[in-house]
Amino acid sequence: MRKAAFNKHLESLELEDLKTELTYLFDHLPEVKAYYKMELGSDEVRAKMYIELKKKIAKCFATRSKRRPRRPRIRKVNSILSEAKKAAIFDHEMGDVYLYTAEIAIDFMKDYDFYSEVLTNNITKNYEKALKCIQSSLTKDLFEERFIALYERLHYDPTLKRSLKIIEQSIFDKG
Repeated sequence: MRKAAFNKHLESLELEDLKTELTYLFDHLPEVKAYYKMELGSDEVRAKMYIELKKKIAKCFATRSKRRPRRPRIRKVNSILSEAKKAAIFDHEMGDVYLYTAEIAIDFMKDYDFYSEVLTNNITKNYEKALKCIQSSLTKDLFEERFIALYERLHYDPTLKRSLKIIEQSIFDKG
């Protein structure tokens, strides 16, 4: 169905029919419920959802063995992030989640001495997405301390640190 046909259908509905249609969608489609939970929910509700989201992401990097760590589940992290992006309302909240993902990946890399191209690419992509979200919402000041802490964590990998700084300069110098 095209958008024009959908709009025509909506215009043909009475107010009561529209209410019942929205109620039906809310009850039967989890995506609609999640959207309205984010849109109409309070800051506390959204904060709670993002805390749960961060816990899911952290589980993807959890491992039991320090000697032979399990590879992080990057594909699962990406699917979690894409689902969250669909339901997200405010850019700075998604920027926070992307930045958290980059931070936890850097901690994993450092703690387990685990270096891979896939993990490095994930860090740079999530950092870039975080910066773009933060730039679009004009909330760089809220995240400045976390940027500094992130760069301090990267003292062991100057190449990654340099590439992240280049990304930061390219994004914030544009705006």
